[in-house]
Amino acid sequence: MKQTTLSIALKATLLGASIALAPTAFAADKELLDILKANGAITEDQYTELSMSNMMNKQSKPSDEMLKKMAWAGKIKIKGDLRVRQEYQTEDTVTGSGDGEDRQRYRARVGIYADVTNNVKAGVRLVSAGGATSTNETLGDGFSNDSVFFDLAYINWSPLKGLEVIGGKFKKPWQSIGAGLIWDGDVNPEGGTLRYTTKLAGAKVIGTLGHLVLNDVDGYSFDEDQTVQFGQLAVKAGNTKVGVSVYSYDEDKNNNLISGGGNDSTEFSISEIFGQTTIDLGLPIKLYGQYATNNDANGVNDGEDSAWLVGVGTKVGAWKASYDYRETELNAVNGAFNDSDFAGGRTDAEGHRFKLSYKIDKNFSLATTYYVAEVGDLNGDLDVDTWHIDLKAKF
Repeated sequence: MKQTTLSIALKATLLGASIALAPTAFAADKELLDILKANGAITEDQYTELSMSNMMNKQSKPSDEMLKKMAWAGKIKIKGDLRVRQEYQTEDTVTGSGDGEDRQRYRARVGIYADVTNNVKAGVRLVSAGGATSTNETLGDGFSNDSVFFDLAYINWSPLKGLEVIGGKFKKPWQSIGAGLIWDGDVNPEGGTLRYTTKLAGAKVIGTLGHLVLNDVDGYSFDEDQTVQFGQLAVKAGNTKVGVSVYSYDEDKNNNLISGGGNDSTEFSISEIFGQTTIDLGLPIKLYGQYATNNDANGVNDGEDSAWLVGVGTKVGAWKASYDYRETELNAVNGAFNDSDFAGGRTDAEGHRFKLSYKIDKNFSLATTYYVAEVGDLNGDLDVDTWHIDLKAKF
């Protein structure tokens, strides 16, 4: 397997420092060697050689400084994933067939994650494209080298048991069913959040509050910026998860709110309820659903303010399958951040999503997803069909 230059450099530094501290054949404890191997800091051959050296030199013990270096190495993780995609999309208008699009894309993500202290974690991740709802890079630019972007850069501090303080650019801190009705799976918000997790009557209760910075408006004070305040209460019990959320956009007074997908509302305060559960009918059957409404929808189409989704999924051996149906009215959600694959990210849309995947090996899988969507006459009166075929590798 190819290793990134960053990964090779980090491993070389770790090994070099350890060897310099232990010229006596790097006689290390097996547990510490296991950490280094699991972390990828040493290869399988190096692990075998060092284990044998350890057995032959039981009387030679590593110094305290070397042990500290090795323990530090075990707190650093480098991991990533790569997805190669074939995509087909057609958009048919009411007057006839439109143009179809056929393109090849990839998504690459590589991150470094660290346990900085016992209660502080930090992480940064590089990705292959800079869009808020997509990190796909489309092939076909004359073999030019591609740019990379940060899509994660955060610190997670836990000052008290169960409490997390997270700041920077981070993964969505709220619970979801992963369907993209309000937030696309690639959206990583920016700002700060508090998350508290506790146990109550055998269930896990998760409360989350946060302040997100959507757009820093130059030349104006802090209270003129575009921001999002959110709160969520979710409960997990066994195979069941339910929650309620509010996402309130505080739009600035001097510029248009960042929105898209066909919205004509300039205000958003989105409330949602969601839930999922898995039951055993000989096969595990997952049922999930979500409902959202924009309480502050305004303008000509202020009544077009709700969205809903229902779905079902199952797993058989290495196979996973799911299906859902959704309807999103014109101003129910902010079209700049909802699922960019369904109806091309448009609101005033309804339709189906079919997904099938096969796990070829532990970290290698094949998947296909098909979207059949109808966009209403408030947003173009289109039929939008999208088909993805994905190869996915994790490392």
